[in-house]
Amino acid sequence: MLRRALPAVLMALALCPFALFAAPRAEESPADLRESLRQSTVRAIELEIEAYTEKLQAAMGGTGPEENKAKFRQKIGELEAERERFRLMQPGEYPDPVTSIADTASVFDEATAWGPMVPAELREAVVTVDAPYDVGSLLAVEGTSRSGPFFHLAGILGGDAAVLKPGRRYRLTMYLVYRREYFGFIGDYYVYVSSVR
Repeated sequence: MLRRALPAVLMALALCPFALFAAPRAEESPADLRESLRQSTVRAIELEIEAYTEKLQAAMGGTGPEENKAKFRQKIGELEAERERFRLMQPGEYPDPVTSIADTASVFDEATAWGPMVPAELREAVVTVDAPYDVGSLLAVEGTSRSGPFFHLAGILGGDAAVLKPGRRYRLTMYLVYRREYFGFIGDYYVYVSSVR
């Protein structure tokens, strides 16, 4: 029996040497997490630059008041400077995240300003995936409403949002990395997902 199994095991090792020994990484080291948060912050800022560029193009086409053009150009310049600051940041400079006491489903958030959230805030949430997700996608977080709060994907452990399959329900550990400008005190965030269960 052992003689028959040995060639199969050797063949498996030769064809896929890591399959028998590799274990999935359950969580990131603190240094890796800080780097993932920094990269997600950069991606969130890039998404905001894209959104403001679209607004500027609409303003250039005649939509809205004339002063919007200058306002959007200024905002794009500020975002580009912010992106460079985070892009050039050394890995050890990004602070450790903090645990938030805020309710994920609370619509109002008066505590944070718009822009990068440094340090990032930890949140736990349950998500029911209603469509394939990608960077920038709005997460369908249970307990939220059409009025907010809103959570957009800026990054995920492993870099592949396809691990979140449509029609499935997941418990996520996520970090708020960027607060978007939105109406009043309603929370609208980009998040990095560090754990999917």
